Parts: sequence; C-alpha cells; structure tokens
Amino acid sequence: MLLSKEQTTEIIPQKAPFIMIDSLLSANEIDFKSSFVAMEQNIFSENGKLQEPALIENIAQTVAAGFSYVGQQQGGPPKIGFIGAISKLKVHQLPNIGDEINTTVTHLHKFENIYLIRGENYVNGNLLVECEMKIVVQE
Repeated sequence: MLLSKEQTTEIIPQKAPFIMIDSLLSANEIDFKSSFVAMEQNIFSENGKLQEPALIENIAQTVAAGFSYVGQQQGGPPKIGFIGAISKLKVHQLPNIGDEINTTVTHLHKFENIYLIRGENYVNGNLLVECEMKIVVQE
C-alpha cells in the first residue's frame, strides 16, 4: 500500500461524504490501483449493494489519487483533474456491502492536458464495472 485512507483523502479534492477510495495501492506513469470497502453508510448504498455511481466515482478518485501521488513523487504539485466524458460503460454486477473493491486504472492516451483512461472495478477477481474516461487535468 502506498497511501493509507488518511493520506489518500489529503491528496484528492473530494471530501466526506463523497469519498469513494480507501487506499492507493500502487501508482506509476502507466497505471494506478486502489482499494475501497463498500460500507452501509455510503451515500450510494441501497438494498445491501453499492450502486453504480459509487463505482464510477471510485474510478475517478483512483485517477485523482494516482495523478497527485505521481506528481508529488516527481517534485511537482498535485494535479487536479475533472471528468470530461465517460464512455464504454458496462455494469456487470454490483458489490455487496462489506465487499472490498479493487480498482485498476490504465492510461490509454494523452493529448495535451486530456488523458484517456480505462477503469475497472473488481471484487475477488470478478469484474463489476468497466469504462473509459476522458480526464481534463489542470496543468
């Protein structure tokens, strides 16, 4: 684990109750990995399941934490980005409350300050959600 929950929440712009990431597991120029436990008190919890918006936001927050961490490691300020578009979204299943969600984000392309990423959420190796996002980064 690279960053604990406390450290991770310090480098992302989101604040409670909208935090959808518990720890940053790894981060480099190519990909980021995070973990997140689905909790009953989550604002996107419904009928014992964590709903799609939480999973999509978890992907976005994994990007935010990864960009910030890599930026700091390179001696620069944390990068702040915004979702420009979400495409190729597929919801395969929703996690149960209490499940640990592992998220992988891979950089596909970059054009100026726009990054195309692919994000995937898993529980015990089972794919939950996959999508692509265009992230616009303030540089």
